[in-house]
Parts: sequence; C-alpha cells; structure tokens
Amino acid sequence: TRFRNVTGVQTCALPISDTSAALVSGGVAVYATLTNPTMYDAYVQSGTSGAGKVELRESDAKPASNITIPSFGSVELKAGGPYVLVTGLKSQPKAGETITLTLNTDGGAAIAIAAVVK
Repeated sequence: TRFRNVTGVQTCALPISDTSAALVSGGVAVYATLTNPTMYDAYVQSGTSGAGKVELRESDAKPASNITIPSFGSVELKAGGPYVLVTGLKSQPKAGETITLTLNTDGGAAIAIAAVVK
C-alpha cells in the first residue's frame, strides 16, 4: 500500500476501477469498484464534491453511515448495492460530463473518483 501526506491529508493509492455515474431521482449516482489490498478493512465514512453534497447509500437507497471495503477484497458501488449519491447539485450534469468526488475513510485516506455521466 502506498500512502503519502500532502498538506495534512493522507492520500491512498487504493485501486479504483469501473467508474461511471448515472442521473437518478434526487441527484447523480456514482458507481465504481474500490479495492483494498491491505490486511485491514477500510470504512468509507464521508465524501466531498464541488458538484454537490455526497451521501453514502445502502442497496435499498437508505442513507448509510459507512461502506466497508474488506481487507484483501473489494466492494462494488452499483445500482442495487451500496453506492454514492451526489445531491443538491449546483448544475445538472449532462451525459458525457465528468463528476469528481473524494471519499474519506476512517483512517483519514482520501480516495479520488472521476466518473463519466452516462
């Protein structure tokens, strides 16, 4: 695992793949596969985006307090599973535009995601 400290924020090189975003009722759903190569579970607890408010959601669309990335495993943020919802959008994104956000873990790591709206 590679960590580095940049102006007091720990940046984590967690592998991220299969990013995408979709317009949904109430905002933009962000999907991705987050992989954790470490021996410790990682818990995504919050997020930020210049586009709006970042909310963690469970598979039933209810708010979640965290999303677990299991040790030596991965979690797929997807429709019908846990996902990230960006609400209170400053402007409505169009298909083909990229939405960026940062997810924050319990260990202080910041995970940057850029997803293209489909």
